[in-house]
Amino acid sequence: WLRAQVASGAARTTHAASDRRASSTAGRSADDRPADGAPTGPGEALALAAWRGQAHVGELLGDLGGRGTAPAVPAAELLAGLHRDLTAHLALVGAVPEAAVGRPRSADQRPREPGPDGLDGAPVGEELEVRLAALRAVLEARDAPALARVAVAHAEIVTLRPFLVGNGQLGRVVARLLAVRSGLEPTGVAVLDTHGAADPGRYRRALAGYASGTPAGVAAWLTFQADAVVAGCQAGAEVATAVLAGRVQPR
Repeated sequence: WLRAQVASGAARTTHAASDRRASSTAGRSADDRPADGAPTGPGEALALAAWRGQAHVGELLGDLGGRGTAPAVPAAELLAGLHRDLTAHLALVGAVPEAAVGRPRSADQRPREPGPDGLDGAPVGEELEVRLAALRAVLEARDAPALARVAVAHAEIVTLRPFLVGNGQLGRVVARLLAVRSGLEPTGVAVLDTHGAADPGRYRRALAGYASGTPAGVAAWLTFQADAVVAGCQAGAEVATAVLAGRVQPR
């Protein structure tokens, strides 16, 4: 139950835009929504997508204290499933092409969203295939340093943009999952997005540094990811303390 509360908070901070747009639908009653449960517009769809992605990650984590017991999912299946969670609601309101939901872009397609800090020139062709294979290897690795795995997977998804849309949210969701499974933050309570949401400009610049491939740029990104883990643990501890003190009530 505690993890569900924290996961709910993590979903609200997954992307700064999610918070701003979701607020416009917060006061809408259930009667205002379609009978089939479909979102009423892009803002609500974005909020539902963020929640759904984090809820899926929560299912993959297993029971608190038994993280190693959750079955591993092949990397390609994992990425497709999480991307489907993050984009299906958007497809319902026409914000995302249905053909793009859960499907990596083909070798001759370019993403429909810019890279971090306006970065363009996403890999295509053989380079895309090679880097996708490398990304899957990172996701399935077991012997690499935990922080390096989290940082590389996060940045590769956001900068490589293996899907037409939704890569930013996907990178952040995968980072949370890997942080738990690698033992970097084994409880799943940390809200890793807090750091980037507090300073989006620095987040984008750090990702652009990683994309540059220079030693200084990659080091700056690793430092940013490490700081994000620390800030996320602090935020998660605050939520947990509030729950124990009765200041956060279950829904």
